[in-house]
Amino acid sequence: MENRSFEEKVAVYISENRLFDADDRLLVAVSGGADSVALLCLLAGLGYDCVAAHCNFHLRGDDSMRDERFVRELCAKLGVGCLVRDFDVPAYMEEHKVSVEMACRELRYKWFEEVRVEAGCAVIAVAHHSDDSVETFFLNMLRGCGIAGLSGIKPVNGKVVRPFLSVGRADIESYLKEIGQDFVVDRTNLETEYSRNKIRNIVLPAIRRCFPDADAGLRRTLGNIAGDFAVFGEAVGRIKKDICTFEGGKTVIDRRKLGQTAHPLTVLHEIVSPYGFSAAQEKSMLSVSTTGAVFRSGDIVAEIGRGMITLFRDNFSDEAYDFRLADFSGLPLKIELEKSDYYPGFVFRRDSSMAYFDGRILNEALTLRHWREGDRFHPYGMRGSKKLSDYFNDNKFSLADKRSVWLLCSGERILWIVGHRASSDFSVTEATKEVVILTIR
Repeated sequence: MENRSFEEKVAVYISENRLFDADDRLLVAVSGGADSVALLCLLAGLGYDCVAAHCNFHLRGDDSMRDERFVRELCAKLGVGCLVRDFDVPAYMEEHKVSVEMACRELRYKWFEEVRVEAGCAVIAVAHHSDDSVETFFLNMLRGCGIAGLSGIKPVNGKVVRPFLSVGRADIESYLKEIGQDFVVDRTNLETEYSRNKIRNIVLPAIRRCFPDADAGLRRTLGNIAGDFAVFGEAVGRIKKDICTFEGGKTVIDRRKLGQTAHPLTVLHEIVSPYGFSAAQEKSMLSVSTTGAVFRSGDIVAEIGRGMITLFRDNFSDEAYDFRLADFSGLPLKIELEKSDYYPGFVFRRDSSMAYFDGRILNEALTLRHWREGDRFHPYGMRGSKKLSDYFNDNKFSLADKRSVWLLCSGERILWIVGHRASSDFSVTEATKEVVILTIR
């Protein structure tokens, strides 16, 4: 490939996909290998304001230090700023219980985003190319995936951009040879221990021997699937609007409408898969009939309700707000207070957003908080106390409702399950002189 045509091809790809603007500052991830070295040389050669970022994971002994020295020297030659970070990968693996590949990926991209902001860069440019996209296609296909996984690597993912997806590994190496730029070789890329390396070093070479035009065909296929996925995404978006409602940080899926779609499991997958639920969990969500059944993925919960599936983040903290009725600013709920003299025949409105209390409550130190295990209260009109968990179960509270409902308390006494039921504490009696009415808006 002619040097000029390579540069033009990448420049056109950058422009067509609007990866970044001409005056943007770019953070370029540089390992020292052929792909990232070519990316830095090309972007710097095209006149972009670049900053290089190099991760030293210290996993390959002297080779790790060799790579760092090479990147520093390359940046000095190109007149590009160079940022280097050392990482303790084994410690991260132990703490987060992840593989070495996942540990390196998480550490890398977390640091890239931090330095992108600090260095004032618009995007993070990484050197994935069309061969990487083809490898990803085969890996995802063999693991079992949907149309999203088969569409390959995307040119833009948040602040991460990939200018080389229009060129392949052979094009990149030819470009480096023509400009006389060397690079370092990561010998682990030649091993077949990792799944991607097996695709790269065994599967794809065998396909190319049998089908000489395989690369061109695979690239066309990836382009076609990417287009199909774009159309598919629009259709799924319209379906989501019809079957999902969003309220208070929760996503509620109408199971009846979901069941009427052309393929309910596919639609459900598109809604819940971003939260990390497995294929087995997704199938169970569709088939389970037990109200209250719960599926978890990290801190995300999918709860089966009557005719619905509710998704919410189960990280409600034990937040508590101390206040008095003389000043209830800063509360997460908007409370309106009204006072009235008590008289025979006083009318109590049946409104769940309202609660009536004896005026003595005005002198109390109050707390607004969530449910805690072991909570009990004295329901108005009942003798004795009741576990709050039993009240929730009797009134068919979902897990999301239990987590999110607010309790108005005075010390250990629960005065009001806000929006639901008041207790007998501070209740209005014949001896009451002043009635305090609290309304939640």
